[in-house]
Amino acid sequence: MESKHGDNWGWMLAVDFFFAGMGGAAVATAGILDFAGLGLTSAAAGFAGAVCIGIGALLLILELGKPLRAWRVFTNPKAVLTFGAWNMTLAAGLGFAFGTFALPFAPWAGVIALKKIVAGLGVITGLIVAAYPGVLLARHKARPFWHGPGIIALFLTSSLVTGLSLHLLCHALLPAANPVLMGPLSIAAVILLALQLVFWLGYILVKRSAGTEYEAAAAERLVSGDLAAGFLAYLAGGTLLPLLLIGQASPVLTALGALLTVGGGALMRLLTIKAGEYRTWLPGEQSFRARLARGDEAFMTAWAQ
Repeated sequence: MESKHGDNWGWMLAVDFFFAGMGGAAVATAGILDFAGLGLTSAAAGFAGAVCIGIGALLLILELGKPLRAWRVFTNPKAVLTFGAWNMTLAAGLGFAFGTFALPFAPWAGVIALKKIVAGLGVITGLIVAAYPGVLLARHKARPFWHGPGIIALFLTSSLVTGLSLHLLCHALLPAANPVLMGPLSIAAVILLALQLVFWLGYILVKRSAGTEYEAAAAERLVSGDLAAGFLAYLAGGTLLPLLLIGQASPVLTALGALLTVGGGALMRLLTIKAGEYRTWLPGEQSFRARLARGDEAFMTAWAQ
């Protein structure tokens, strides 16, 4: 396999993807529940979603390095990273603002029209943030395991189901929660967990049987290689078991299933980042590196990584 090991993305970026995706989906779900008239616990989940996005943004800043220069990520309108940074900021702000409508002392708490506007904008920006990690990975042509639209579906589904799980956990922790809300959230979570399982099995099958030799080798790490144990734990403990638990009538079992789903979402991102650590050469890259000064390769190629 003609590939190289390097240019690795660290664990902080995987955890950033996890928190940002879950938080964005939680903010979007809060808005959807409000429009459906089932928003009695969505305010708490809106706050929690905003906090999760903030944690993800902090990890992204630390991963990129030079925290004092982090403001530059907002200044390039043509960059996908800039687009994602702005949407994370907006989604976090809208999630926090949406949550304040549940505070009785807030002077705008009774302004329904304003609340609907905040909820609607939260749905749009939250869904963008939920899908953004998959879009970012899918654009990397030199990463065989990531490249292609399939990774977008995997990340969006995982973000949505972990965001719903965050709502279920907030519902379980709030004594004044609306019991009617548990049913729709549980059904939606079960459907997404089933889709998550189907999408992953299909993704691995396509990569192994219809992809390039590089894609097949990367997927093989999850099936029988060094990542197989973690991938099995994700499918069994982070997808199948929650699928059974969340469908039960017991609130305790539902909360346990939601916790396992959240843990599975974090594990999924770590495995996906790890599976894409081997990259192929881009067209002309080997020729370019062959012309670099001898003896100073580490210094001369640092800027090109």
